[in-house]
Amino acid sequence: MAITRDRLVALLTEYGIEDEIVLNNADISTESLIFELNRRKITVPEPFFKALADALHLTFIPKEQILSKSYLAPGLPYAVMKENLTFLLKLSREGAEFVTANPVNTTFFAKLENIFRVPITIHVTSSDAIEEAIDQGYTEIHTHRALEELRERSPDESAYGVLVPWQEYSIIIILVAFLLLFVGNYPLSLILLFGVINVIYFGLNLFKFGLSFLGFQGSRSEVTIRTEDVEKLDDATLPVFTAFVPIYGDAEMLPHLLRNLHRLDYPKDKLDIKILMEEKDDETLAAARRLGLFGEPETVMEPMSSDEYHEFLKPFEPIIVPEADIHTKPRACNYGLQRARGEFCVIFDAEDDPDPDQLKKAVLAFSHVDQDCVCLQSRLNFYNPKDNVLTRWFTLEYSYHYDFYLHGVDRIGAPIPLGGTSNYFRTKAIRNLGGWDPYNMTEDADLGIRIARKKLRTSMLNSYTYEEANTKVWNWIRQRSRWIKGFCQTYLVHMRHPRKLRADLGWRGFALFQLTLGSSIFVVLINPILWLTTALAILIPGIFPFLLVGPLTYICLFNLVVGNAFFLSTQVIAAVKERKYSLIPFALLVPIYWAMISIAAWKGAIQLLTKPFYWEKTQHGISKSDRQERQEVRVPVD
Repeated sequence: MAITRDRLVALLTEYGIEDEIVLNNADISTESLIFELNRRKITVPEPFFKALADALHLTFIPKEQILSKSYLAPGLPYAVMKENLTFLLKLSREGAEFVTANPVNTTFFAKLENIFRVPITIHVTSSDAIEEAIDQGYTEIHTHRALEELRERSPDESAYGVLVPWQEYSIIIILVAFLLLFVGNYPLSLILLFGVINVIYFGLNLFKFGLSFLGFQGSRSEVTIRTEDVEKLDDATLPVFTAFVPIYGDAEMLPHLLRNLHRLDYPKDKLDIKILMEEKDDETLAAARRLGLFGEPETVMEPMSSDEYHEFLKPFEPIIVPEADIHTKPRACNYGLQRARGEFCVIFDAEDDPDPDQLKKAVLAFSHVDQDCVCLQSRLNFYNPKDNVLTRWFTLEYSYHYDFYLHGVDRIGAPIPLGGTSNYFRTKAIRNLGGWDPYNMTEDADLGIRIARKKLRTSMLNSYTYEEANTKVWNWIRQRSRWIKGFCQTYLVHMRHPRKLRADLGWRGFALFQLTLGSSIFVVLINPILWLTTALAILIPGIFPFLLVGPLTYICLFNLVVGNAFFLSTQVIAAVKERKYSLIPFALLVPIYWAMISIAAWKGAIQLLTKPFYWEKTQHGISKSDRQERQEVRVPVD
């Protein structure tokens, strides 16, 4: 099976392939020529493969015959077939038959013969036929794994069920007991309720005061990678890096995400960016086809020539996630995980704009930490903080949470609940963990707890990813209600077996789990009760004369005055430390934002009972900020 490079180039040219970047690049070997065209999304017509088969005296097999054998796909690992455009047709003691779109890939075929230890026969078909057959053959397997692998492997770790029996009974018993006490002695019932809530609140305030002070001192285990260290990296030594980008109902965001991720400073031939689109998302799929993700583009993003645009598209692989009973981001990521090629992987959202050197920083960071550190969480913030009041509040919240609060969580050794994007993983480790829980609405937070329970670690990374802050109130409430519903799911899942959780985390870790994740749910759900009680006491003097008795009066005053003043000050401090001085006046109005969070929390809690697996879609692409404004908000991290 010998053919010269010149003859192969001439044959490609004869059948309409005119990509000069590939054909005239002497560094691209004969064996790699067809692979390179395929990576650049250049459609090579079927007659070329027929002619190539004739030139090599091999049999050509039409696409229809290959697709009829797609059920044989699991005979070879998905990644091996995909990377080598090769499909196993037959295997017996007498020999093996393979069909390929790159019959000049002689090194690979020699390896196959050595592995199978039988004579092999090579046939030829089109690259399109190979990829379709592989996809069809693995679709059912990957669809099942994406949805059910965690539930089948570790059912107690899956949010498939909302409550286990003892949790249901406990909630019912507590509610019935309170109602009976309320009917029999309503002052006592309200004193108990009000007293318990305020005592818990008092304890949480003291804990969060300490946590915030620690957070302002920085992370205990943040991996700090300097720019000069990144610049010394040799691109030839870098591993393949997979990025998962789930996109659903966001067709207009495709050009944005392609541009942003192409800016990543990483060798393009080592980038494996999976654009994950739902099978029935016709609008997004149509946009992807227009942009050339599935083949020849109908439109080219300016300002690029056709050849430059094919080079631009090379790192991106479109993946259609098959239809299932639920449509969630973690299910899409699990599907992509089955097809990941990278040693490391990361999740980006459609609107994300990561620091260009972030992937290289992650590679360096993983090389600096022990193997038990399987995840890195980069910092998150927004590129449109000045759009309106809501985006300013949202930015203040993120500035405190990712730049200070999580650092405090890390310093005390509590499990770190991951953010929904820019989480970096060792791919082997995330597979061993069972991937993400497709039934959990905050699969990131859940995975952070599972990592801690397996005695593995998460560290912070000194790099930013900028997202789009919601500019519309209802859109924001939908998003936040999904997050809080997911936090409730995560808490309930890990509290199904409290003794096992304590054994996994230890007494200290167990307590910190309650004080971090548990309290974040408790506070936002309980706040309206305290606010209502306070409002009624002001509007109707004497309505609750029995509530404020003894030491409880001072506890309530502490929570109301000192607690609120402190948390207001954390927002101001976060703005000052990040030099976002224009946000300081809005920090003083943040109690309005807290009220909105509680509205979203109750919406999410109710939806947990009525529609537990419904994914509240967040609309993206609303912000009017331009590229220059987005660059101005970037925070230096070195």
